[in-house]
Amino acid sequence: MTWLPIGVGVLLRLIQLWMPIVGVHSWRQADTAAMARHFATANSPIWLPQIDWAGASAGYVESEFPLYPFLVSRLYLLAGVQEWLGRGLSVLFSVLTIGLVMRLGRRWFGAQEGWWAGLFFAIAPLGVYYGRTFQAEALLLLLAAGCLVAHELWKTQGACWALLLSWVCFTGAGLIKVIPLLWLGLPLLMLELSRDARDGAAEPKGLFNRLPTLLRSPGFWVYVGTGLAAIAAWYAHAYQLGQNSGLTFGFWGGGSDRSSLGLLLDLETWFNLSIRVALRLLAIAGVPFLIGGIWIGRRCSGGRIAISGLLGVLLCTLATMRSSSIHEYYQLPLLLFACPLMGLGWQRWQQQRRRWQPRSLICLWLVVSLAVLSADYWALEQRQARDWMPLALKIRRELPSEQRIVSVTSTDPTLLNLARRQGWLISSKQLTPERLQQWSEEGASHLAGSFRWDKMYKPMPEGRERSLRNMAATSPGAWVDDDSQTYLIPLDELSSRR
Repeated sequence: MTWLPIGVGVLLRLIQLWMPIVGVHSWRQADTAAMARHFATANSPIWLPQIDWAGASAGYVESEFPLYPFLVSRLYLLAGVQEWLGRGLSVLFSVLTIGLVMRLGRRWFGAQEGWWAGLFFAIAPLGVYYGRTFQAEALLLLLAAGCLVAHELWKTQGACWALLLSWVCFTGAGLIKVIPLLWLGLPLLMLELSRDARDGAAEPKGLFNRLPTLLRSPGFWVYVGTGLAAIAAWYAHAYQLGQNSGLTFGFWGGGSDRSSLGLLLDLETWFNLSIRVALRLLAIAGVPFLIGGIWIGRRCSGGRIAISGLLGVLLCTLATMRSSSIHEYYQLPLLLFACPLMGLGWQRWQQQRRRWQPRSLICLWLVVSLAVLSADYWALEQRQARDWMPLALKIRRELPSEQRIVSVTSTDPTLLNLARRQGWLISSKQLTPERLQQWSEEGASHLAGSFRWDKMYKPMPEGRERSLRNMAATSPGAWVDDDSQTYLIPLDELSSRR
């Protein structure tokens, strides 16, 4: 029956696989897709990632290590630029992670607990959605799970290849996103200090008495030191790239603003985070089983490893409170540790219940997950595709690929990526005669956007909408789609009249 969690996970993640890059966090996916497209079309090396919103420049940007878009670009070289290939790669990574989560649960708690852990990972709403988005989160979870499995193999069997694989996965996760150093590092440390995580074995009281011995081990420092050195080398290079181009995702400096005391003490922020975790990660039904799993597993090695992973994610949340409250995929790593604990809690609970009760609850769990996915994710993708694809396809068909456009979508690069063009990102309030003239002189050919939206999630102010409609109405070459309320206005006509 191992195939069942994996089969369910595949089916859920294949829903709307063909969708363009729209929907929740489309701006993040758009930047990743742009990198993949540029890697393929320009045949640039992995250390020179490019984005679309660079104006007239090449668009080299300071970013995390772009392993995922580079892998997608290799598929593009074989089959052409088709976004479903990137989504499909995410599905592959996510499905492999289901298998690894099952193995972790089996190793930490038992075979049945591991099976349920895999099923819970397969149907968790956030796990499903980010298991098929065009971004590196699915690869990140795969590397983290692979690191834990491989390190455990090395610890129990002494296989050198497993230790090397653990290091590769640990370093890869840190390159893709720095914060795994904490939420992956803590369970790795707990695993290293534990004698054995098998069969829920009780851990001797001398758990942390082994810490001095570990710290005196040269192998420990080689593993950690070389991993950190590789990660530091990339981010030093990325910093220089950003300094030279002026383009960055805001890792350094005052603009990063990851957290603050006010945010940490804001009860509303914590309430919203709690609701998000309970609904979108645990589908409500998983909450009591996670609590039960933590209580049951607190005294065994596997439970302590999983609980340390939860604590690591919590510490990362504290350190990046602003980002964590905005970007829900920051809570995604909770699934790696919560699912085995839920499997433990579920298995103990169902042993004392009649057969129809667990089956009914699993059906309810799946219904809640599908409802969340349908209302919050799939429906939004369909709506945004209807709004933006007519305009994007017209740009692809009628404008030469080297022409640059001005996208009136504020800081959201979704339209640029859908149109597969580079250019400028502006808000509607920046439309002044001077700026129109400047963009035209720098090579922009058209102004593109929507009368409805100033940003993907922000409606257009009425006064600015009226101004844009006047621009379109007085420009003979302007194109307006009445159904989607989008427009494409030749910039030379606007700048010549001002």
